[in-house]
Amino acid sequence: MAKGCLNKVLQFCQLIVISVCLIAPCKAEAQSREQLLKAGYIEKFTHFVDWKNNQHSNDSLFRIAVFGDDKFRLALEEIFRYVKVKDKNVRISSISSVNQINNNLILVIPESVGPAKLDEILNYTTGKPILTISEKKGYGRKGTIINLIVVDDYIRYEVNRITLGKTGLKMSSLLIKTAILVSTDE
Repeated sequence: MAKGCLNKVLQFCQLIVISVCLIAPCKAEAQSREQLLKAGYIEKFTHFVDWKNNQHSNDSLFRIAVFGDDKFRLALEEIFRYVKVKDKNVRISSISSVNQINNNLILVIPESVGPAKLDEILNYTTGKPILTISEKKGYGRKGTIINLIVVDDYIRYEVNRITLGKTGLKMSSLLIKTAILVSTDE
């Protein structure tokens, strides 16, 4: 009798281990699909933003920086592999310091960036013609221009028109009309 109970417990433990092994890759795959979708949104945003006021808009490359997250960089590289932006090849780079932002036209701020680092980034980018795109709830109100968020299992985006107005960037009204409009927390 005790041996039968032990076998059932062992079978149950095996079932849990197998379930965890099957579910874990699905979560990682879902996360990478979400990042690919967000990277796709970023590619589409490039068609609706004008960087003419950025001195680096005349460079031969369209530069996008990702602050610290290589997984997001890989998703962007996958999307931009065969895509040109404004008739330019795209270069995606990972950066770890505000000093490395300099000649990038887009700065992607992944959700792994904490509030203190976000403040440092925004102190550097606010008022400069750099499109800041974040992906963490509340970061649009803190001052990023576009914030990608998940609402009811759909990716939506917020636009902070106050921060946008300080940059000199021009954004199409089509992009603004479909966004959730937010303003900076004061």
